[in-house]
Amino acid sequence: MKFIYKSVFVASMLIAFGCNDDFETTVDEIQITSGDANFSKYVAIGNSLTSGYADNALYRSGQENSFPAIIAGQMSAAGGGEFLQPLMPEDDMGGFSDLGLPGKLTLQIVNGAPTPVPSAPGGTFQSTFVQGQFNNMGVPGAKSYHLVAPGYGNPAGVAQGLANPYFARFASSPNTSVMADVMAQQPTFFTLWIGNNDVLSFASSGGVGVNQQGNLDPSTYGGNDLSDPQMVGGVLNSILENLVLTGGAKGAIANIPDVTSIPFLTTVPAKPLAPTNASYAAQIPMLNEFYGQLNQVFAALGVPERQISFDAAGASGIVFVDDSLPDLSAQMTAVLTQVGVPAQQAQLLGSIFGQARQSKEGDLIPLTMSSKIGTVDTQRVSQLMQMGLSQEMAGQLSVVGLTYPADAWVLSQDEVAQATATTNAINNIIAQLASNYQLALVDMNRKMTTLQGGIQFNGVDYNASFITGGAFSLDGVHLNSRGYAMISNYFIDAINAKYGSTLRQVNANNYPGIQFP
Repeated sequence: MKFIYKSVFVASMLIAFGCNDDFETTVDEIQITSGDANFSKYVAIGNSLTSGYADNALYRSGQENSFPAIIAGQMSAAGGGEFLQPLMPEDDMGGFSDLGLPGKLTLQIVNGAPTPVPSAPGGTFQSTFVQGQFNNMGVPGAKSYHLVAPGYGNPAGVAQGLANPYFARFASSPNTSVMADVMAQQPTFFTLWIGNNDVLSFASSGGVGVNQQGNLDPSTYGGNDLSDPQMVGGVLNSILENLVLTGGAKGAIANIPDVTSIPFLTTVPAKPLAPTNASYAAQIPMLNEFYGQLNQVFAALGVPERQISFDAAGASGIVFVDDSLPDLSAQMTAVLTQVGVPAQQAQLLGSIFGQARQSKEGDLIPLTMSSKIGTVDTQRVSQLMQMGLSQEMAGQLSVVGLTYPADAWVLSQDEVAQATATTNAINNIIAQLASNYQLALVDMNRKMTTLQGGIQFNGVDYNASFITGGAFSLDGVHLNSRGYAMISNYFIDAINAKYGSTLRQVNANNYPGIQFP
């Protein structure tokens, strides 16, 4: 049983009405100038959003339509110099076969509906290596502190997870850092957009990481942890000191959008179990019978709000582990034992459901869960069988989101609040740094919030809906080329306003969107 959420594709969605036009029209008569800025050596610094990453992969045509490449193209008419990128191979697939990273997602017809499907990777990690100095220093997966970490591009550390393969393929030396390679180019102008992954990895993983607020030592962080805002601010300050005070460069810095509002976390409804799904509906009586005894335990322990039930007439939430709840494992085990449940089984049920509840409005379910809900997790079956359960019993306790709860299934309301608070704190710091260093500030958080409600450009409607919205790529996290064109316009607006330049905007409609089958 799978619950896959597919969008309805309507040609009329491209007809604009009722939305504000957030972009200016190009005025050909305006003379293009650099104002107080010097665009002769423009370097872009950031993560996947800077690199042109889209459709869950880094591939050549995406890089060619990255927002820095688009900006550089506009700068060329105002004294901008050559803009080089560490381009991936010409096969345009992305991915690394030897590292288990698939190629880009493409939209294909699966069971009668358009569905994102990963492609075979275009080549190996080693086959993508390039040499030289590159103006686009966007590194997919980079967090703020990774930009200043020596050895982050060491090929020898990639297999152990100690280095980043995307930086390793073009780093100037094994022990260099991203910022060392940036400063070696002596940029006259820069864009800096970093910090997204300091929140995104926590949110997209369903909050399985640790909130590191108060911990200023990123060497102790896990991959899915929520970064301390002051640590992020310290890294950004050191980067800007080098670029502005030491290097004399001018530039633009962007704040980070609320990652909890991207299609990856808003497409699957908080209550995704609908009785209109015949396969699920047939199991509702058995599920309610299964949870009947546990619900009595919850009532006995004074937490009736944790009772789990499935509605035969309406939508229901999935079962997951909410680690913000008190752990009642021991109490549940004791109650179940008292009513005659065998000790081993009582202990197992207590450990599984001690922090479990059903998802509800305000919780966010990752897009990757859409094809997993209701399936049997075979690895979980194996684990339970090793604990002494029969295969039948292990299978009954391994149905994802129904009888098998896990923290990663859902970003809880509490975790949403943590991610939002961290985003706001980082953005406050970025605003202050922009003022301190007299930089152009791009309020990307506000811009992306506006996109939620819908924007219009030259008669075309855009919003943040998955696939049909027109701005996001098929991974639900990164933008497509049209979305990146919009981002370039946001930067151009901020640069013109700060430095008196007259760079022209681009027509986002001229860039490729999602390719429909």
